Amino acid sequence: MAVDVEFAVVDVETTGFSPAKNDRVIEIAIVRLDGAGRVLDEYATLVNPRRDVGPTYIHSISARQLRLAPEFTDIVGDVLQRLAGAIFAAHNVRFDMTFVRSEVERAGVAIPSFPYLCTMRLAHAADPTIPSRRLGQVCEHFGITIPHAHSAMDDARATASLLSACIRRLQGSNSVSLADLDALGVAGVLTGRNRWPAMPSSGRTCRREEATARIENEPSYISRLLAKLPPANDATPEMDEYVALLDRVLEDRRVTAEEADALASVASELGITREQAIAAHEQYVSDLTRVALADGILTESERKDLNDVRHLLNVSEERFSSMFADSAMSQSRHADTHTTAAIPSARSLEGKTICFTGQLGCCVNGDPVTRERTERIATEKGMVVKETVTKKLDYLVTADPDSMSGKAEKAKRYGVRIIAEPVFWQMVGVSTD
Repeated sequence: MAVDVEFAVVDVETTGFSPAKNDRVIEIAIVRLDGAGRVLDEYATLVNPRRDVGPTYIHSISARQLRLAPEFTDIVGDVLQRLAGAIFAAHNVRFDMTFVRSEVERAGVAIPSFPYLCTMRLAHAADPTIPSRRLGQVCEHFGITIPHAHSAMDDARATASLLSACIRRLQGSNSVSLADLDALGVAGVLTGRNRWPAMPSSGRTCRREEATARIENEPSYISRLLAKLPPANDATPEMDEYVALLDRVLEDRRVTAEEADALASVASELGITREQAIAAHEQYVSDLTRVALADGILTESERKDLNDVRHLLNVSEERFSSMFADSAMSQSRHADTHTTAAIPSARSLEGKTICFTGQLGCCVNGDPVTRERTERIATEKGMVVKETVTKKLDYLVTADPDSMSGKAEKAKRYGVRIIAEPVFWQMVGVSTD
C-alpha cells in the first residue's frame, strides 16, 4: 500500500512554560512515523540552554547533565531533517510546537508553515469518556505504558503509540492518506521537504542515560586529591583548618578542580596523610548524618543530600551504610549532635544578605516550597533578601550546584559564597521532606 503521509511525533522538556519569558528546550525527542504507523526514525538528545534548568523535580534533568549536551544551534539541522515534510504531532501540540519554533528562530533559521495534530484532542475524539487530558492518564486509558514520565524519548514513543491507537479506533486501520487529514483534525497544509531549509546534520546527541553514565564514571577530584597525599606516619596534625576549608568547599555541593587543589595545598602544609584525610571525610559525612537524624526522621531530600556528599568525598556506599547504622544507633542513645560541619547559627545569619536562583526543589510539610515562602523564611531569620547578585552579597542559594543561571555565573566571578539548597535549610533550622 502506498504511503503518502508521515508524522513527526515530538516531545520537549523545558525550563518553564513560555519561550517569551526566556524559557528554553532542555531535551527533545522526535519519532518519525509513516502513514501506516511504522517507526521510520527516532531521535533524542539533551540540549544545553545556557541558563538555569528550571524544575528539576519535574523533568529530573540536572545542570551537570546539560553541561555535556549540545546547544540547540548545534542540532538545528538534525531536528529540521526529522520535521521536514511531516505532520508535527504532539500531546498538547501548541506547547511543543511553540518551543521548537522559538528555538529554531533563535538559531537564525526560517522555516515554512507546517501542518500539526494534537493527540490530546485526537484521543478525546476517539474516546470522549477519557477522564483526563494528561498524557500519562490518557495512555493508561489506552493500555500504553510510559516507562519514565517526563523523559522526552519515552513520552514521544508513548505519544506515537497513542496516535496510532486513536487512528485505529477512528478509522478501523493504521493507514492514513491525505484524504483522512481533515477528519483527524490536522491543521494546516502539508509542506514538501523541498520547501524546508537544507541544513547539515551535526550528528551530535547526548541522551539522558549517556550523560548520567559519564557523570558517574568521572573520577572525583577528591579521589585524585587522596591519591596525591602521602601514606600514614606517626604525626597527628591539627585537622581544624582542613575541615573548615572542606566545609566551605562543600557548601555548594560541588568540588571543582580549583577547590581540590586548595584542599591539597592545605593538606600538604599541615602534613595531613591520606589516611587522615579519609578519616576526616568519613567523619564529615558521619556528622552530617547525625544532623539529619537529629529529629528522628530522615527525609528524602536529606537522604539525597547525604548521598551527594558521600559521593563527593569519595566515601563508598558500603562504608556509608555502616556509618549510617552507627550514627542512627548513637543518635538513639545520645541527644548531643555536636558536629565538625560548620552550620552557621541563627544569630550569625542576622543582617546577612542572601539571593536565590533557580527552581527550588525541596518540600516543607509535604508542600513544594515557593520562592516567596523561602524568602519569607530567610527574612524571619534576620537575613536581607536581595534580587540581584553584587560583590557585597553574602550568600547565593542555588537548587542545582551546576546552575548555569546568570546569577550563578556572576556569583562565581565575584567570589560570592554559593550554597546548595539543602545547606540553606540546615542554616535556618528548617526540616525538609
